[in-house]
Amino acid sequence: SGGGGGAFGAHVRAMTVKLYAHVDIEGRAPATLPVQVARPEEVEFGTVKQALIKYYAEQTGAESIDYGEYCFWNQDCFPIADRTPVAVHLWEHNDFFLRPLPEGAAASALKESQKVRGDLSYYYAHNRSQRSLVSKPQTLATPAYAPEPRPIKVPAPAKGIYGFNYKQSPFGTDITGYESISSYTWEDQDDTVKVLLQLEGIGKLAPTAIRSQFGPRAFELLIDGYNGKKLRFATHKTHGEMKPEECKHVVRANRVNLVLKKAKDRDVWFDLFKKRAIGDDDDP
Repeated sequence: SGGGGGAFGAHVRAMTVKLYAHVDIEGRAPATLPVQVARPEEVEFGTVKQALIKYYAEQTGAESIDYGEYCFWNQDCFPIADRTPVAVHLWEHNDFFLRPLPEGAAASALKESQKVRGDLSYYYAHNRSQRSLVSKPQTLATPAYAPEPRPIKVPAPAKGIYGFNYKQSPFGTDITGYESISSYTWEDQDDTVKVLLQLEGIGKLAPTAIRSQFGPRAFELLIDGYNGKKLRFATHKTHGEMKPEECKHVVRANRVNLVLKKAKDRDVWFDLFKKRAIGDDDDP
């Protein structure tokens, strides 16, 4: 009935959701931007795309990504039109990947349109079914989305993003020959901590090549055969306590996620790894 629809609509408008926007473009460094969307039924993917492109330029200093040549793709490898509201896809997926338009899309149409009509112009890039994929970003009266506080990015060592690990494994693993992953992003959530490790093409490895172990204050991720290397990401003491049985790793096409379940909900982690603070008797 009309009343039921109204109640559902009110519920949706009050909802804030989170998505992860990824740059997944061949020849470019990968990047991830967590975004909070306050009105997913209003915010369009083109607006999120614009935010990701701006973020990428600020973080990398690389040549700007051309808005008109790329669109988001979901985890089912389906291209998403810029004018699609976030809510349409977010209930099934929360990871979206910025990739080139499908073959045959008119990626140069925006430039041609701007020459003729100026700044007020917009354009559509069409796939084979003639459904528009690219359009001018929307203008919102009030902000309905915001990038989350940017996760810390650990600078890579001079010889690359890996460095040999001399420390002993907290789980007694023989780590001879493993190199430590030192480049990662992380974010603190209400009941979990999520760690993102960008590794191009990692999803092509066999599931058995990627293993993880968890303890109350420790974790270890081992990867065998990645570009001929054995990689490791681990700590013997996290900032807070965890529920080991509820922690896990998740492998994506170009990323491994560690999902660390907190022992206490809403326990704030100020860092991923334990560091000594003034007056703190808990050794790191």
